[in-house]
Amino acid sequence: MNKILICIPTFYRNKSLIECLNSIKRLEDIGFFDIKVLIVDNTTSNNSYKIIKKYKTKNKFKILQENEKKRGIVNARNKCLKISRIIKPQFIAFIDDDCKVDKNWLRNIFKLLNKVNADIVTGPQKYKQNNKGIENNYSLLFEKNYKNNIMKVKWAASNNVFFKCSILKNMKNISFDKNLNKFGIGEDQLFFSLINKAGYKIYWSKNIFVTEEIHSHRTNMKWVKERSKRLGILGHYLDIKLNGIIFGYLINYLKSFYLLFLSIFGYFNFLSLNRPLNYTNNFFRFYGKLIGPFAIKKIKFSK
Repeated sequence: MNKILICIPTFYRNKSLIECLNSIKRLEDIGFFDIKVLIVDNTTSNNSYKIIKKYKTKNKFKILQENEKKRGIVNARNKCLKISRIIKPQFIAFIDDDCKVDKNWLRNIFKLLNKVNADIVTGPQKYKQNNKGIENNYSLLFEKNYKNNIMKVKWAASNNVFFKCSILKNMKNISFDKNLNKFGIGEDQLFFSLINKAGYKIYWSKNIFVTEEIHSHRTNMKWVKERSKRLGILGHYLDIKLNGIIFGYLINYLKSFYLLFLSIFGYFNFLSLNRPLNYTNNFFRFYGKLIGPFAIKKIKFSK
């Protein structure tokens, strides 16, 4: 029986956390696996402790509760890695506390593992319309979108990823980069990019998906501008970490001028239905990469 540890960092989201756990409970073929769920609460008060303790009594799979008082998603994820190294399951998964896994999530993961020689598998995050009547979901702009059903990729997002625990044994010093704590994004991209660079194979499948409700603050152009600029600054940091200082700077600025070209082309492409959105995304990513070397130390923590 495969031993699986599902890691869920959480921060003041008890309602969605329970919904996330309920989706795990509804997984098809769940009885064929030895599943433990690790919840790492990132609040100083361990906010979710009581409600999860009560939930345990009504649940079939084992739930482990830990508290990481030091604020930041990187600290919470690294706490998950530390505990995973102690428990030593066969597989580790990361999902977000506001996501729901598809009922065939596990079944499709193992279908893919049996089909390809993968060390890490991942998939899309889909968005469910909530009852607030939100029309624009600009989060889709930043999601990976592939034409094929199955793709070999270079990194995975921690909102939906499943990987062999042996990776942690072989890469003893691998962890989420604490310098990215202030971004609130990107620590997973660097983490899995470094693992991929070490020779481990990552596959993406459209059938391995989680669902999240649309967040209202992600439905305006101001958020797109800030997100795109932040991703540009982050891109500069990732290029250096993955390629070294000299090549990192070179790659960063080649990408930045490419993004500038795309933004100029997009600005004058009046036939495009998403002209303002694509132009804004490309231009502010260009701007972020351009100022990345100077802004990296000044950027504030992203909530």
